[in-house]
Amino acid sequence: MNKPIQKKYLRPILHCALLVTAIDVQAVNKIIASQFSFGSYTSYQVNIDAQGQNILGDRGNETTIAVNPTNPDNIVIGWRQLNSPPSPALVQGGYAFSLDGGKTWNFPGILPSESGQSLTDPVIAVDAQGIFYYQSLAHGAGVLNGIATYVFKSTDGGETWHNPVYQFSGDKNWIVIDRTDGASKGNIYSTWRAGESLDPNYVSKDFIRSTNKGLSYEEPDDRMPILFGFGRLTVGPEGNVYVSGKSEQSLDIETYLGTFYDGYYFMKSVNAKNPNVSPTFSIKKVEMGGHPVTFGINNPNRGGAIGDIAISTDHSKSQLRGNIYMMVNLVPPGWETGDRMDVHFVSSSDKGETWSSPVRVNDDSASKNAYQWFPMMDVASNSRIDAVWYDTRNSTGTKPYRTSQLFYAYSWDGGVTWSKNQPVTQPFDTHLPTIVIPSTGQELQKDKMGDYTQLVSTDSGAHIAYTATYNGEQDVYYLNVFPDCNGNAQSDVLDIKQNKSKDSNTNHIPDECETPKVLGDLDGDGDVDRSDLKLLMASRNLPASGPNDPKDINGDGKITVRDARKLSFLCTRPRCAVN
Repeated sequence: MNKPIQKKYLRPILHCALLVTAIDVQAVNKIIASQFSFGSYTSYQVNIDAQGQNILGDRGNETTIAVNPTNPDNIVIGWRQLNSPPSPALVQGGYAFSLDGGKTWNFPGILPSESGQSLTDPVIAVDAQGIFYYQSLAHGAGVLNGIATYVFKSTDGGETWHNPVYQFSGDKNWIVIDRTDGASKGNIYSTWRAGESLDPNYVSKDFIRSTNKGLSYEEPDDRMPILFGFGRLTVGPEGNVYVSGKSEQSLDIETYLGTFYDGYYFMKSVNAKNPNVSPTFSIKKVEMGGHPVTFGINNPNRGGAIGDIAISTDHSKSQLRGNIYMMVNLVPPGWETGDRMDVHFVSSSDKGETWSSPVRVNDDSASKNAYQWFPMMDVASNSRIDAVWYDTRNSTGTKPYRTSQLFYAYSWDGGVTWSKNQPVTQPFDTHLPTIVIPSTGQELQKDKMGDYTQLVSTDSGAHIAYTATYNGEQDVYYLNVFPDCNGNAQSDVLDIKQNKSKDSNTNHIPDECETPKVLGDLDGDGDVDRSDLKLLMASRNLPASGPNDPKDINGDGKITVRDARKLSFLCTRPRCAVN
């Protein structure tokens, strides 16, 4: 295995070893950010000034988010900050932190960098102790190997950041931290799309790890088994490392949509958690029901990507523990005359050996010719899968692909079935701001919306960092979405936990939202008791009113004592007590 990275590779971006100036939280006025509500959900602007107002002229995209497991009210968001001091021409590493669950935000500024240097492709992760890690790709002046990825660390909830440590030379990076209770707890893993390097002796391995909490990083002896890109990582309950990605082998270039690629891949390492061996990976091609593509010209994100291949694992104590999930947006068959782009989902219950048939998560009609893009997915510790994406289905006009909303769906059964898709934001024009070509008068999108977004699931809902143009420019927003079948603006999980709703069949769905609400609940009060038995016995020996008669429990077309016996087993209280 390679030796630890040489000292010369650990050269920080700054020439001096300083911390970013600390923020006196007590001196910071409570900020009321710009808010944009839609139904039960509110988006809070993150890149704001000290008075909580939008900063005119700045831009932010490629958002990333992490939630402190030791203090869920502490959330950190990172993004590509454009038009920021000291040099408007450069891209910088923006960051902000919240101490009240995302309702107010502190935006101290940008990460440190050398003069003439850009920081891009931000990714934030947090370990089990609440230490945040900010991964960022640097290029420009003073960058080792021409293109290099560094990791900053924050031990105070995202208020200040230590000088960075060099990781690797590559692009389209991602980072994940092992938060299991095994010996590999705290290990840091990264993957990337191989990039150009000015060092002729550097051979990209496309995977790297740290077993000493980010003090240094080491690459394996051998590179990954396939050239891939736009991948992400997840860690299974037993410490296995799983990587998603799309093949870098292009198939065709289509002006309308962009470049098509070969397919999707899943890679697994069962020994990356062992610090004494060089990590190795197995690989499987996964059928997702369509083709990967990067955006071309006439689409929602001109010249940009359409999102990463999301991958997550179930860490719950339920029967779904250990399940692996992948979600992508892709070009489905027949896109030339029908649906432009869909969100598809697959699952594996045997650690990636076999995969389910793909499920189409978006429920719009194919005739809408809509784009579903920038998919985000994660799994909560109670097994709920949250999925959010940008969607053009409700847009109109001559260029309907310009207007998107965020849509949300969730699954309680491992992705077999999904909730009805629900818009959770106001519509916004993803081409703003625009520029006009003087020679032709053509109006074009000035900047892409970045290449990805991110969400993090917790028991009651999902925390999202995303980019929108509500103010006519690209700004960064925080949004918390949650299952809300009864429309009371509170998570169904909290309704049940706080006894505001009953969940008699323990399927995480409030009884009032189910049809039938509860099997055997003949009086509609949300439970099964002696009152329901009395109603059934009053119809004893009568024929059922039809195939859906709720009193015909066994479905034989008659109301008999057999139905009463079956009903007694459905009682939700001991001895079928009424109270």
